[in-house]
Amino acid sequence: MKLTAIAFAAVAGVVYAVPVVERQDGGGDGPYGPGTYSTEDSLGEHTIYMPSNAGDASLPVLVWGNGGCGADGASNAALLQQIASYGYLAIASGGPGQQGGTTAQMMTDSIDWVMANAGQGNYANVDSSKIMAAGFSCGGVEAYAQIYDERVATIGIFSSGLLENQTAAQTFDKPILYCLGGTGDIAYENGERDFHALPDGTPSWKGNLNVGHGGTLFDANGGLFGKAGLNWLEWIFRGSEDAASYLNGGYQSDGWEVETHDLDQLQPLN
Repeated sequence: MKLTAIAFAAVAGVVYAVPVVERQDGGGDGPYGPGTYSTEDSLGEHTIYMPSNAGDASLPVLVWGNGGCGADGASNAALLQQIASYGYLAIASGGPGQQGGTTAQMMTDSIDWVMANAGQGNYANVDSSKIMAAGFSCGGVEAYAQIYDERVATIGIFSSGLLENQTAAQTFDKPILYCLGGTGDIAYENGERDFHALPDGTPSWKGNLNVGHGGTLFDANGGLFGKAGLNWLEWIFRGSEDAASYLNGGYQSDGWEVETHDLDQLQPLN
């Protein structure tokens, strides 16, 4: 099924090589931080985020699509370093500072690469059974395009929504997180429509903040959008009671306007 978004503005293989881009100073306030990013020859045109001090922790996976389907894999570094610092492998389509655009296939390539490399070499602790696909704006529909992939457990939509095939959401049956920027977000109506079209039995959380398109993604650690996304990951992949509490009411102290569907049917994968 073809999925089209609102648009604004290498074959995977086993690898043991040292990353070709020096790791950054990093960021994030998580216990495994800082989160840093690098590249790998075996996954060209992608940016890989890892915790610096993971120890023996198991690392679930986030694959990410950038705003405008842009190819700068460091454009959401604040968010992705934060997530990495909490013990996740995150892969953004596009290399650091890369020009041009990305495609949904590049996100699929990230998933293929994870399946080929998890449990080996530098990625021995990566858990390929726990993958979330998410993205901002046009990158959100690159994430939507992964929803029928059995390797993907959940989807995250940040200031995004379907433009064509507007009934496609009626077939979505995986847990979905929506973070929208209120009525001033150009993707607001599309994201709202998608959420309300989801079928019964699809666990979903939709939060709005009146912050416009992209919300707080460019704030330190991804701001409140990042906080919601991290709690979603922690609940689904680690069964965190604190994360579940936040998404079931704790968000109120942060000013979110929230609607949910069937969260009582969400089954953590921990």
